[in-house]
Amino acid sequence: MQEPFRNKKNRGYRLRPASGRDRLDSRVRRLCSRLGILAVVVAAAIVIRSLYNIQIIHGAEYRQYAAQQQLLDTTIKATRGEIYDASGITLASTSVVWTIWADPSYSSILYTSKTNDDDTVTKTLDPAMCAEVSRELTLRLLSGDGESLDSVDTSSAEYQQQYQTVYDALSRLDSAYVTLATKVNNAVKLSIEKYVTSFNKAHKKATDTSRKGRISVSSEKSFQRNYPYGAFAAAVLGFTDADGIGTYGLEKSYQSTLAGVDGRTITQRNAVGNAIADANATTFAAKDGSNLVLSLDVNVQEIAERYLNEAIAANTVENRGCAIVMDVKTGAILAMASKPDFDPNDPLNFTANEAYLNELVHAEPELYGIYKKDADGNYITDEQGNKILDEEADYSGYYRDILWKNKTITELYYPGSVFKVITSAMGIDSGVATMNTTFTCSGAYGVAKETYHCAGRKAHGLLNMAEALRKSCNIYYIQLGQRVGSQQFYNYFDAFGFTARTGVDLPSETNFMQYYRADQLGEVQLASSSFGQAMAITPLQMCTAIAATVNGGYLVTPHVVDKITDANGNVIQEIGANVRRQVISQSASEVIRQMMEYEVGNGTGGGKNAYVSGYRIGGKSGTSEQLNMHRRADGDYKKVASFVAVLPANDPEILVYVMLDDPNNARTDYSSILAAPVAGNIISEVAPYLGIATDGEDRSGTIVTVPNLVGTEWSNAQVQLNIQGLKHQLQESQSSQSAAPVTYQYPHAGSKVPYGTTIYLYTDTYEGSHTEVPDVTGKSPDFARQMLSAAGLNCVVEGSGTVQAQSAEPGSSVQRGTIITLTCG
Repeated sequence: MQEPFRNKKNRGYRLRPASGRDRLDSRVRRLCSRLGILAVVVAAAIVIRSLYNIQIIHGAEYRQYAAQQQLLDTTIKATRGEIYDASGITLASTSVVWTIWADPSYSSILYTSKTNDDDTVTKTLDPAMCAEVSRELTLRLLSGDGESLDSVDTSSAEYQQQYQTVYDALSRLDSAYVTLATKVNNAVKLSIEKYVTSFNKAHKKATDTSRKGRISVSSEKSFQRNYPYGAFAAAVLGFTDADGIGTYGLEKSYQSTLAGVDGRTITQRNAVGNAIADANATTFAAKDGSNLVLSLDVNVQEIAERYLNEAIAANTVENRGCAIVMDVKTGAILAMASKPDFDPNDPLNFTANEAYLNELVHAEPELYGIYKKDADGNYITDEQGNKILDEEADYSGYYRDILWKNKTITELYYPGSVFKVITSAMGIDSGVATMNTTFTCSGAYGVAKETYHCAGRKAHGLLNMAEALRKSCNIYYIQLGQRVGSQQFYNYFDAFGFTARTGVDLPSETNFMQYYRADQLGEVQLASSSFGQAMAITPLQMCTAIAATVNGGYLVTPHVVDKITDANGNVIQEIGANVRRQVISQSASEVIRQMMEYEVGNGTGGGKNAYVSGYRIGGKSGTSEQLNMHRRADGDYKKVASFVAVLPANDPEILVYVMLDDPNNARTDYSSILAAPVAGNIISEVAPYLGIATDGEDRSGTIVTVPNLVGTEWSNAQVQLNIQGLKHQLQESQSSQSAAPVTYQYPHAGSKVPYGTTIYLYTDTYEGSHTEVPDVTGKSPDFARQMLSAAGLNCVVEGSGTVQAQSAEPGSSVQRGTIITLTCG
């Protein structure tokens, strides 16, 4: 190994010292080597630090990013709970519907393409093909079932509008998502899918008559809230918005209960974002919303709404009306109506009531007025300095707001003489007065600088409390209020719940209270408050307070929801009576019941128009002045007519309340004539339906003379029948029956009929209708009576046992309302 070296040395090779340049190059090389090592170390440190940041510090965040890229998280919508009435009838439900959408940019059959020099693509619509596809889609969308295409009227405005919508959407060739229709049922959706599949298969290859291409039309599942009865209990039920979120009424106040909890499905997805079949997909099931079972009864609600609507039309009620039927012991609301209202299936549409609303907003400019302004935003005034209404203003927002309001809880009003029941309870319970306490009414009474009068400036003379309530004497109650005193008056006012919300399970109950505290109740304020003309309250506050005066003195919380159930009908929560406090004593409550019954009497008192023969009814009317509103054209104040009834008066079960805000009846302002009949008519149908106890008097042998009702507005005609113990049935008419007079009745006026006979009333005929007599022989009297009643016939039973003979031959045609005599043995 060393030999070569020796050889080189022997040949004259020698080692020489390295030059300075060589030594510099060596140092540079060493420096570069060290710098390289350092660079590697730094780079490694940076990489390690980055990995530490990614995996340790931000590991969870980046793992989440990765999961989001790799996984598809799909929401499973929970089905919204349903709303039922007390008997299980569906008032609000949810159905699956579909949104039909298209991707015009991917629908190559709709256009021709041309690549430009700059590599851009120009798409040109094929009008003929777009028209063909639009026509086929429109026919299916309007068919209702996806099959009855021939039944679609292609000349109708509906067809033209839907066709144009589809055509315009498909013409947007650069769009990847356009909506063709919403809320489409499953049958139509399947029909469209079948058509698209067939179309694309037929155009998979070019033919002599058609180009190769496709259409891209798809569907998205969604839910639609349905209200099968339309504008029925609308202010109570409310509605949902386009996203299915409760916006008003029970839909809003029970949003979380009804909505449920959405579920999720997590699975892998491919590069374009579509789900991959994955056996390991994770699914979190949706929890459907719970159902509401209401205390509301559809039959009671229908009766209340029918008579309220009639009263509004007959009396030209300017600012809507409301009605409540409530269980006085539990606070359960059996009916609650504000009319006119809206259809929750289409809550934005006010056209059905536009004329009424337009008149309302212009009649009450202090509430709804939109006034003209100049270019600088200043109000334009007339010669007297009054602001000028803008006739061209957009009132649509006001219109919807008015219709959506639940008048029973959102608006304050002066209760008027109905409040005298409360003042009576104050006086009796506090011990400063009894039912026999007397004051003198001389027709006028001075308090400070104010002079008060009774209605019609009557002088009632010496009155006890029961007489004062029956004659609605303002002056008596001013003196009673003075005896109660400001502090005690306020204490009771507060205890009866007038200074706070009732707590009803509905949204939007007003929190604005208008009342005088004890230190604000001066002589005049106390005097006006004592007969209900100084402190403003809501109708529901009035109802809960009246209920407390007659149910033994207990203030209960009103409620609309009776219980909450799951999807299987299992009760999750039951809502019973909630007694907030006892306001007056049992004995004081007993006295109030007696006085209220005396007010109605047996059809003889001030509230006689609310009387229904056979029932013990207590009540009180109230005609109040709207002091906060502009006066009417005749210079008098606008009025509110209200009436509250309780029955049975000896042990009340239900309360019936009616309020008409600003009636314009040319004959009268008195609520005893305007509102009391409405309450009486509601009672005449609701009391038998609910099985309310009668007065126990046997009237089976009583014969009644039928009054002449022809020419009388039908609801007022029914009031006369209520008082005399005759039932009534208004026959349906093809024309409007609002405020319609009776044109024919059967049995006829002057007929002698048994107590309880049904009188059939007509508003559009002078002959009446006929019905076929059923064969009731061999039946029990009760069953025979039911069969005849169902056929529209009255009957008289003679003898006992089964029916042996009937006065009209089975199968014969007789006047509806004819009295059939049944012979039993």
